[in-house]
Formats: sequence, C-alpha cells, structure tokens
Amino acid sequence: MNNFLIENLISAIEKGKVRGFDEVKEIDGERYLFQYALKKKNGLYKTYLFYIMEKKMEIIEDYGVEEIQEFSNIADAFNYFKSLNVNVEYFSGIKGTLPL
Repeated sequence: MNNFLIENLISAIEKGKVRGFDEVKEIDGERYLFQYALKKKNGLYKTYLFYIMEKKMEIIEDYGVEEIQEFSNIADAFNYFKSLNVNVEYFSGIKGTLPL
C-alpha cells in the first residue's frame, strides 16, 4: 500500500470530505457499475456501496443495490472495503450527490 496516498486519503476524510470511485466489473458475463464512497460524519465513518447491471440502468430504482454502513473507526471502514476486494488507494474526490 502506498502510505502517502493513504495518509492523504485519511486526512481528507477526517476533514469531512467524501472520497470514493466508480468502476465497471464483469460478473457472470454481465457488466456492472459499482460506486464506493467513504465519509466521516458525526464521528462515524460512513461507507457507501452501490451497484447495478449496466443494461438495467434505465430502471435504477428496481435493480440498483445500495448499502450504507457505519463504523466507529476508519480502519474498520477500510477493512469493510478490503473484504469486498475494493482498493481504497483508488479513492479520490468524487462529484455528484451520494446519500452519505
């Protein structure tokens, strides 16, 4: 892990900034859009996970899966993403509105 990237990421999150990224993964021959994000709010670290099959994007309310978790420390939030095989080194400033 790149310590410089992680230190900058932690610093931004501690200041209340939202950090995350989007990616496309192929699962069982289908393409899925995934979104990940992390934010500190009211002393808790909130993680955001969203995914949907690309061909179902037009009916996002029926097919999109959204999950928000809360953790008391940043290490647990990072470990949550690690358990999903998400590399937090890819997290950066993100645009758009997320329900964090």
